[in-house]
Amino acid sequence: MATQLPDELLSSLNESIKCRELQHQQTACLLTSDLFSPPNLVLHGTEATGKSLTINALLSAIETPSAIIRSKECITTRHLLERTITGVQEALGDIAPSVDGRCESISTFAVQLQRLLKDQKKFILVFDNIDRQREAAPTLLPALARLGELVYYYQLPPPRSVS
Repeated sequence: MATQLPDELLSSLNESIKCRELQHQQTACLLTSDLFSPPNLVLHGTEATGKSLTINALLSAIETPSAIIRSKECITTRHLLERTITGVQEALGDIAPSVDGRCESISTFAVQLQRLLKDQKKFILVFDNIDRQREAAPTLLPALARLGELVYYYQLPPPRSVS
């Protein structure tokens, strides 16, 4: 059975962000830990319609570990990737394995993220305002779009025994 959000949270969201009841309910269903969710979820819309507010409120109400990265505060792609690794480590707390926080490329980022999330059933990573990221590499958005596939489906082969 899917985890339902408390009625008071949905009521509070519906009061603070008018005319978005359906969107709140749909987003909550996609983010609950008991249901299958897509590897990527894009929330897109006109400015100042409550997307970030909705996500922040929903993530604070559910028990799934999560990190929100404020993309427009990052100057370069490397800065964004390193801040993301740090944000994931902070969200996981004491259970986070130790990884080097330096990320020279998306490939390094994917490997480090895989190490961090190896034992996690589900983790929600939000890139807020990713379309406003400064000095973003042209491959950044396509790479982030495939991040769910790279991190969760890429497995290192087991070591071979030497006979």
